[in-house]
Amino acid sequence: MTEESNLYGELVRLRRGRGIERPDLGADLGPGLRTLCGVAASDRDARVRPRVAAVLNSLTGGLPPDLREAARVAFALDKEYRFRTLEDRLRTLAGRRRYSERTTRRLMDRACRMMVKEAEAAGPGTAETTAGPGWRVTSLAALFRLDSATPELYEMRKIVATRDLDRVTVRLGLPAAADREAADGLVVDALFGARVAKVEQAPGHNHLRIVLDLPRVVPADEQHEIWLRVVLPAGQPIWPHYAIVPLNPCDSGTVRVRFPPDRPPAAVWALDEVPYLDLADETPGAGRIQPDGGGDVVRHFTGLREGYGYGVAWTLTS
Repeated sequence: MTEESNLYGELVRLRRGRGIERPDLGADLGPGLRTLCGVAASDRDARVRPRVAAVLNSLTGGLPPDLREAARVAFALDKEYRFRTLEDRLRTLAGRRRYSERTTRRLMDRACRMMVKEAEAAGPGTAETTAGPGWRVTSLAALFRLDSATPELYEMRKIVATRDLDRVTVRLGLPAAADREAADGLVVDALFGARVAKVEQAPGHNHLRIVLDLPRVVPADEQHEIWLRVVLPAGQPIWPHYAIVPLNPCDSGTVRVRFPPDRPPAAVWALDEVPYLDLADETPGAGRIQPDGGGDVVRHFTGLREGYGYGVAWTLTS
């Protein structure tokens, strides 16, 4: 990762001036941040600003307290630091904490680097109900099968067009495979509601970008359903959980995980409104679940909040 390129450079540019309070925020976002936040340069600020804030809040939530504060000040996420320039915010924080300005800037730089690492590492087997330009998700139902030859994922999204729409892009988080060639053979199908136009995985990133062509132009305010099937190759690792992480509020979500009946997990628990960065914590939580006779566990969620995870986590029997 070079400081002048990719997501780090975009974050450094974003914190300049008024931070996320700048006019025409969407037009100033780089391609990495636009993808991460699910916005386009042409989107209005009323839509862009809360989505960018939600993503930045998620990326800073797991940082050590001093770095989290430095990041929140740098991007003007908190009202008391919404000054006209980054220098004003930096000086104010340095004075309040009795840091030197040089130390404060170093903290901000380090926070940005850690945010990049969090963005690259925190896509934990995760389906984001990402509302791309022109659409939003109202519900997502998922089945994650661990009883098949290799893991299989089925997702059904109900989306609502916010303008005439003929293409959508969704993302799926996957950990990087140690052997890239061994992980070749990923299968992505649209069972109905769309055709897969392309599947992209940028080097150094742990998510798939799936571009879907719709069978017709969906008019604004009309609902449309899309079913996806993803079959993972034998060389592809998975995280020990599956979660829906909305970047916009989502009405409902259902997560079903199917374990092999003859090889039940050691423990299964629900993930209900878990901060995005805490999804990587593999410590068994409360809300334990027992698989049914078919090896299934299922959880239903309503009123999903942006930046939080909803799903199921597990530890396998060693």
